[in-house]
Amino acid sequence: MRSLFGKIFLSFLLITLMASITTAMISYWAQIGPYGELKNRLQHQQYKTLVHTLSVIGPAVENILENGGEKEVISYLQAIEKMDDQQFFLLKEGNRTFSGRRMHEGAGDLAVSARRSDDIQYNVSEDKITVAMPLPGLKKQGMVMVGTTARIFWPPAFDGFLEEEQRPFNRLPFHFPLGLPLLVIVCIAAGGCYLLARSLTAPIRHLRMAVQQMTKGDFSARVLLPNHRADEIADLSRDFNTMVEQIESLLESQKRLLRDISHELRSPLTRMNLSLELARQRSDNAEPYLLRIEKESERLNELIDQLLTLTKLESDVDTASGEPVCLPELVRSIVNDATFEAVGLDRKIVMNSLDDVTVQGSMEMLGRALENVIRNGLRYTAAGTEVEIELLKCEDNAVLTIKDHGPGIPDKDLDQVFKPFFRVAKSRDRDSGGIGIGLAIARQAIVMHGGTIEAQNDAQGGLVIKICLPLS
Repeated sequence: MRSLFGKIFLSFLLITLMASITTAMISYWAQIGPYGELKNRLQHQQYKTLVHTLSVIGPAVENILENGGEKEVISYLQAIEKMDDQQFFLLKEGNRTFSGRRMHEGAGDLAVSARRSDDIQYNVSEDKITVAMPLPGLKKQGMVMVGTTARIFWPPAFDGFLEEEQRPFNRLPFHFPLGLPLLVIVCIAAGGCYLLARSLTAPIRHLRMAVQQMTKGDFSARVLLPNHRADEIADLSRDFNTMVEQIESLLESQKRLLRDISHELRSPLTRMNLSLELARQRSDNAEPYLLRIEKESERLNELIDQLLTLTKLESDVDTASGEPVCLPELVRSIVNDATFEAVGLDRKIVMNSLDDVTVQGSMEMLGRALENVIRNGLRYTAAGTEVEIELLKCEDNAVLTIKDHGPGIPDKDLDQVFKPFFRVAKSRDRDSGGIGIGLAIARQAIVMHGGTIEAQNDAQGGLVIKICLPLS
């Protein structure tokens, strides 16, 4: 499941359904199943016991009333009540008791029914069982014996497990099947919520551990996730891993950049210092050394100029307000300037096809990018060969292809050639191919204009650089 919201929603829904189904099953078992049958049998047994008790004390009450009077009847009933958790009332006509005690609601109506039917009547309420029994010997006086007893909800066997002070709770309207569903619901909900919480927080804990590793300077930290996980937290973890990889790559690039810049600056400075020392020693013939100093100074200026250009491009200059640039004219202008250099190297530049396309942007930046790519091809194409240029309009893009006939680049380095100071040759001399910033400048300029640039080896030999720019 890809949605974290859906996972939480469905998990809670499943937990609720499981708890409800369990409750329904236990309630069914309590009402209709074995416990329901036990409860009904216990209720019937209480009723029969109460009827038996009334049938025993009824004649005794008649005899006491005839021989001892009402006070003796009251004393007798109170003594019986002390022996058991029951209440007994002797009702006169009009449902008046001998003792003046008030009966619970409904007992009077039950007594009236017993008089009318001249038979035993009973009622089972939530917490009491009430039985009304007419007294045959006192029928003319309309007297009825009424007995009540508290319902037993726990099975009698449970009394043995209860402490003396806990046994009164056995008469409360709370029975075992109501406690069991509550316990099951709590267990199911707790288990389900635990699994859900663990599932949600495990990747967050891993993410936190990875962040702590980053704060210590370890950028090799990654969040490990199961392959099957595909929700928002997994997406966040993958984005975090991508971010760390980018930061690690940027830091490595920064270290390499500092190392390469140091090397590139140190070499001409060393040669300049050497030339100065030789010029001091040979003041009569110092011209060659002064020319060397001038050349190295120009190289330093060129390096600094390219570094400033690269820095400017990496600052994401806004090109939305740029000028319309006619690419065919720009390409022809660059080719015309580079042709003089090509003739001296026994190489040529051929423009196969130039479609009429216009892009929006900076002519200066685009010019630098295209010039760097074309001169790079001119530098590496073999003597006696040519650099081929083609500009085509493809849907909403202008596609510029520059192909040389040089040795090409190892496939593993095709993505690296656009990084600052990267050169295929490990040597650092100028003959191996410049200082390695030209293609980096080209890439930043093209990306700044919303385009793409990629390098690939041609099947017949040589390197092909393909530039795509959105049309204005």
